Amino acid sequence: MNYSQKQEIAQAIDEVLEDAEIAQQLAAQARPAVWLQTHQVDDEASIALGLTKLGGRPDLPAALAWPQRVRYPDHHQRVKSHKEDSAAPDSRWRWAKPEQAQAIREEALQHIERLENPFPLNFLAQINFAQLRAAGPVDEDFPQEGVLSVFFDLVEQPWGYDPADACAVAVLFHEDAAMLERRDLPPILQGLPEQWQTPALACELHACCTPLPMESAQWESLNLDLSDAQNDAFVDWWLDEAENGASTDGEDAGCHRVGGWPTPVQSDMQTQCALVAAGHYCGNAQTYSDPALQSVRDTATDWLLLLQIGSDEKGGLNWGDDGQFYLWIRRDDLRERRFERARMVLQCH
Repeated sequence: MNYSQKQEIAQAIDEVLEDAEIAQQLAAQARPAVWLQTHQVDDEASIALGLTKLGGRPDLPAALAWPQRVRYPDHHQRVKSHKEDSAAPDSRWRWAKPEQAQAIREEALQHIERLENPFPLNFLAQINFAQLRAAGPVDEDFPQEGVLSVFFDLVEQPWGYDPADACAVAVLFHEDAAMLERRDLPPILQGLPEQWQTPALACELHACCTPLPMESAQWESLNLDLSDAQNDAFVDWWLDEAENGASTDGEDAGCHRVGGWPTPVQSDMQTQCALVAAGHYCGNAQTYSDPALQSVRDTATDWLLLLQIGSDEKGGLNWGDDGQFYLWIRRDDLRERRFERARMVLQCH
């Protein structure tokens, strides 16, 4: 649902929960955002330099080196399954013809080479803040102007719950959009298979107001006293009736957006970002319940959604099973323009 103001959200929630007080309390937490309606282009040159877009060729300062990740700190673990594949006999893949089995082994060797060495990151998106603010209200701490460039390791696609995943994303901020030039992808990226290519998508920007999801530290901080029936009704409304959940293909506010609240596919990301940024592995439940880490978890509401990119087939963006890529940042880091400290989260069904 593409809401335009908090009162629409309050009215919708009141009809679901039959509790005007809680509806107003939840609506007060709503945040403005700008969602990106995506369109294919025949020629990327039709997208003016520095404007908001997904994929294609980035607009970067001439002297800036293409962002690349370092070798993953845990690369020994990441390559383990690929090494097994690279040396496996044909019988491991009973469904495959010999030439198909050989292709699997060769791809495994290529992936090992990529993981064990520095590798250029794929360009995902650029956001023009002046264009963003012209479309509608956003968080007051967002820049007035400038361009944000986002790069990610599309080949490995780590989930973000491990501190070792931090090198898989690069977020760059350019204050002067006039100093940018369109750059070609490095040859090694151009040579990747089609599933790791992201053709340019033009973006039409629309203002919206985003409701607070249950799957957030912010929701937990409200200490709402919902009955089981109200809880179930809210979940049904969010996912089914109002279509507030994650969507695909850039056709509504549930897919790509800048700022606001996310459309989570799984669990609370604010707490995950706080823990991972502090160096704690979040691939199991222990970190979320460890009493010694309560002070870290208490900082979760400091994290804001910077960008959400959903699955969009026409742009080659497919995060698992209709998943979404999220970029989060602490408010203090946003204010100080420390975008390099942003954290990514990948979720899918």
